[in-house]
Amino acid sequence: MNSWNQAFRAATMITVSLIGLSGCGSGSTSSAVSTTTVTATTSSTVQVPDNIPDTPTGVSAVGGTNKITLSWNAVTGAASYSIYWSAVPGVATTTGTRIDSTGTFLIQRGLPPLDTRYYIVTSRNKSGESGVSAQVFAGTAALDGAAPYNTFCAVCHGSLITSTVTSGRVTAIKTAIQNINLMNDLTLTDAQITAISAALMDNN
Repeated sequence: MNSWNQAFRAATMITVSLIGLSGCGSGSTSSAVSTTTVTATTSSTVQVPDNIPDTPTGVSAVGGTNKITLSWNAVTGAASYSIYWSAVPGVATTTGTRIDSTGTFLIQRGLPPLDTRYYIVTSRNKSGESGVSAQVFAGTAALDGAAPYNTFCAVCHGSLITSTVTSGRVTAIKTAIQNINLMNDLTLTDAQITAISAALMDNN
């Protein structure tokens, strides 16, 4: 009887062991593992800069009495323009004298008569400077208004470039000579008045 009980208990233990083993390894009763992948995201605040503006076109230069007027077409995206000038042809950004402008024209005043200057223009914004325009040139007229202006007007009105004269018309100059006490003693010829008027950029 005891032998039979021992044999039954041994058989029972083997059966339990086999049932336990059936849940191990790669059996069909194994539990599936669920994995969640978290993708890290970052917020980018990098600002894409504006493109460098195009090269200015339509550049032209016109000479006058003690002046040269330079103009060009507006460039989309340009914040300002740089003008480079030289007294000799072949002006470049590395050799020319630079003048900056926010508009699309430049007037160089107070220049001597028969003075020739060469120009190139670039456009600029925060991204950089464009290529250079085609070179243009112009010369001042033979008429010299700067000399009589400096002789008769500069002491009261400052230099020709920064003159305080509010109207440079020929008629306005003649009226001032007649009606302003400090100017009554001036003896200017019509040619000198015309030249001064032209130099003041208010041509008739």
